[in-house]
Amino acid sequence: MQSWSKEIKTDKAIKAILFILNPILGVLYSFKRINTKSSYVIFFLFALVFGLSFTVQSGKTEESRLDGASYREKFDQYQSHSENLYYFRLNEYITFNDGDKDFYFDTVAFFISKQTDNYHYLFLIFAIVFAYFALKSFRFLTSEPNFTTSLSCLILAYIFMSNQIFNINGVRFWTAAWIGVYCIFQIIKNDNKRYFWLALLTPIVHGAFIVFVVVLLFGYFFKKLNYRIWGNLFLISFFISSFAVELTRGAIDFLPSFLADAFDGYISEDYIKERANAGSGFYWVSETFSFMTRAYMNILVWLFIKNAKSITANPKTKRIFPFLLIWMVFVNFTMPIPSLGGRYMAMAYPLIAYIWLVNFKGIKYRRILYAMPFVFLFSFYRQIVLYNKVLEPEFYISSPFYLVYKYLLI
Repeated sequence: MQSWSKEIKTDKAIKAILFILNPILGVLYSFKRINTKSSYVIFFLFALVFGLSFTVQSGKTEESRLDGASYREKFDQYQSHSENLYYFRLNEYITFNDGDKDFYFDTVAFFISKQTDNYHYLFLIFAIVFAYFALKSFRFLTSEPNFTTSLSCLILAYIFMSNQIFNINGVRFWTAAWIGVYCIFQIIKNDNKRYFWLALLTPIVHGAFIVFVVVLLFGYFFKKLNYRIWGNLFLISFFISSFAVELTRGAIDFLPSFLADAFDGYISEDYIKERANAGSGFYWVSETFSFMTRAYMNILVWLFIKNAKSITANPKTKRIFPFLLIWMVFVNFTMPIPSLGGRYMAMAYPLIAYIWLVNFKGIKYRRILYAMPFVFLFSFYRQIVLYNKVLEPEFYISSPFYLVYKYLLI
């Protein structure tokens, strides 16, 4: 990983002043020179301010079904119960009984609840962990010599960071996702086996990440398999993914009972219908753009396969490219399964952005990359709506000092 870009004192001062006026201004100015330590400090502080300002009701309603509301409700439960509730849930987790399949949220919620009844502290802690691994991963992209503030690089940066800070709303999976991405870069790209220990912690953050650990181990030990074979499997997986539910249901039978119970809920017909029927009048618009996005990202991978010789000849991507193919085969086969393929695909985005930057930036396929904002158009709209649901108007015009006072000190 390359060192930080050199800092200019005036530039650092402007960032600090703008951030103090309003965090959004500080972030926007920091995009001018992303690969500087001061910019990363601003990005991290912005994530913290967002976390402490994250505002949701306690419990889901028909009008608002944000996951964050459920997390606040469970946090409130720890307020009204003794520590016996926590230890009961911990025992259920350790003994693989019915109940929680991970314990990151419960541990954080329990200890925060013993210090304060203010749930904003809970989401502040979630934001710290989330942002730490997100930015540690982002450094792999921005520290590359090819990275500049050009339009193509900003598009790649958006793709890389598509798992945004809003996703502390669904903290368990998306935090585990950034930890997983960081492990992929360290283990696969840098061949640093020590990070397997970190990867083994991801199922504690979200139980479904036992699958990630299995795929990661497979990808590491079989990374020298012929990429042509995986390239063909990738194409097949994209076109026959509609049969993936039945294939996965068959594979469930071979899992230990505690894992089979955990994943069976994700592929049940009732659950799939519930997810399919969710949404508003924009449902079919959302589904259309969702398919377009999935197809677009698969096209980018297909372009990698067409240029596989040069990509595998590059020492920076020779190991991460075969792993991406293995990962995408898994993702495409599980795509029709809610909460599996679709969410796991987001972990491929940083790998795709990195491989593109290192091998294609300024060389080829620029028009295809420039099509990204149009493909992601509905995603932009949806993100604006979601951010507005969890942020009060003061966030957009206030100093971080006022936000700290309002949400943490009053």
